[in-house]
Amino acid sequence: MNEEGFQDEEEEQTENASPVLEQNQEENFGGPKRAKRRFHIEVFRAWCKSCGICAAFCPRHCIELDDTGSPFVAALDSCSGCGWCELHCPDFAISVQQESGNENQECPQEKTG
Repeated sequence: MNEEGFQDEEEEQTENASPVLEQNQEENFGGPKRAKRRFHIEVFRAWCKSCGICAAFCPRHCIELDDTGSPFVAALDSCSGCGWCELHCPDFAISVQQESGNENQECPQEKTG
């Protein structure tokens, strides 16, 4: 209790903590991990006018602009698949797709036509 006679939030949370909840949290964190979902970003160069909106809206900075202002995929592993780049592209020149579980399948990062 503090000097006014009230219980601090931190003390209250500690007193109300459930041992079962703590055990479940430990089990979940120590349990099998789910495979990270991977995404594929395609830039259709023939449609792209290099406005830079896709790079500006990417919250994880997966897409950057090169020296000519054209977008390129800079950090594909960081992509969360949110689709903000795809939704904001005025020319529909970008596509975000979840990759299939087939590791041997190649997905081109850019299409020219």
